[in-house]
Amino acid sequence: MTSAINFVMSVLVFLANLVMQVIAFVDGLLTALMISVGIPVHLQLVILIAAAVLVAVMAIRLLGPLLMFLILVLLVLMVVHAAFPDLRLNHQHFVMPKLAL
Repeated sequence: MTSAINFVMSVLVFLANLVMQVIAFVDGLLTALMISVGIPVHLQLVILIAAAVLVAVMAIRLLGPLLMFLILVLLVLMVVHAAFPDLRLNHQHFVMPKLAL
């Protein structure tokens, strides 16, 4: 049960890290572009904040259903773990008998 919770948490952290990397990439790209064009620093800050908000909103719209599903799975796993703390899965492999035809 703990490994399932850890897996879901690692997927959530991966998605958050991915979104932050995209924001950092857009930030670096826009900063270099605005410096080369000669846009003033104060205006650059406003444009970068607007771009970061836009990328965050796009990420929420694109990943929203997946994030909702992962958070729901995480909450269910945590409730099951709290209700049955000694729950263990049996890792034995069962051999299926052959059907006689």
